[in-house]
Amino acid sequence: MQRTLPNPSVEIEARAWRLRFLDAPPDLNTDLGAADVIEVNEPRKVYAVAETVDPAAPPSRFDDVGGRSLALLWMPPLAFDGADSAWLEGIPLEGLKDGGRVVRAGLRTSRVVWTNARAVIYAPPDQFADARDALVRFTVLERDVCEIEAAMPDIWAEIRRTVKLSHTVTRGDVRRNSASVGAMTERVTELNRRALLDDTALEQMAPALSPASKRLFAELALQANLFDRLEALGEPLDFAFDYHEVVNNRLTEASQFFRSYRVDSWILAVLALELIATSYPYIERLFALN
Repeated sequence: MQRTLPNPSVEIEARAWRLRFLDAPPDLNTDLGAADVIEVNEPRKVYAVAETVDPAAPPSRFDDVGGRSLALLWMPPLAFDGADSAWLEGIPLEGLKDGGRVVRAGLRTSRVVWTNARAVIYAPPDQFADARDALVRFTVLERDVCEIEAAMPDIWAEIRRTVKLSHTVTRGDVRRNSASVGAMTERVTELNRRALLDDTALEQMAPALSPASKRLFAELALQANLFDRLEALGEPLDFAFDYHEVVNNRLTEASQFFRSYRVDSWILAVLALELIATSYPYIERLFALN
């Protein structure tokens, strides 16, 4: 991960940023192009663009529960302006907040409070960069896992709707379900791919990561139960993939059978007509003799 956000050696005032998460580098000709950028490589390529905001402003101004940004407040040890009070207002010790869970983690003199919309880092200046790196990587991974979890009810509903196709397929089933089952197969495959990448990101194998950042990230992941949640997603995703593979094969085989049946029927009809045409003179002669 590239570290380009401010990392002052002496700081006693709270500072705040809005982190915008982009799938491509910001255009250098825009306002975002002049901001600081953090590059995340796992579980996918993400660019966190940091825009400085007023830490004394109501944090609700920067809240975004849509998952495209995160409001971040940094509280150095000597910052006594109470800026964190407004940022922490209404955040429970545990449970849900801002469309996601509340995560609290800390190591030695670094501490983090995280929700889906805003986060607070308590750390001395020399530990802030590592804490920020861990927080950004955790945010990307946590949101990715949440998206996979949120997709599972739709997958189960689709399986319930199409379960009879695993053993019986009619001509109408082929016509009505081929497109939707194909689309769901692609979706399940994509979710499986993302889950595997999330597993890799959770292992933090990238050599560029600092030990301090890795330790805080691991603590955040532990408090968010990411290890168990990803493990719990493994079997359902495998089942959904195998199920849709079976249904896709049955629909394909049924489609080929009905197409072949139709062709064979036409061939038989043509042969029957040829037989009648060939036999007609003999039949006519037979009737004439009688």
